[in-house]
Amino acid sequence: MIGVITAYNKKRGFDLISQYLVQENIYFDIVDCKAKGLYIGSSVEFDTIITENGIVAKNIMGVSRLKVISRCVVKH
Repeated sequence: MIGVITAYNKKRGFDLISQYLVQENIYFDIVDCKAKGLYIGSSVEFDTIITENGIVAKNIMGVSRLKVISRCVVKH
């Protein structure tokens, strides 16, 4: 999955990721982040698992940019 880091709590060591067209943020712990130097607004690629507390991101890796494909339907 691909998303963008939208929040960071340095004291607690956790972050939130948002995905394009998905309303809920995904929680991740900083220890599951494989990349260094990420910040709010960084594009990331990650796996998800379901825990008793909800969906959690794992194996977070930075990506060079968020690729969004848009489609346009034209009616004649």
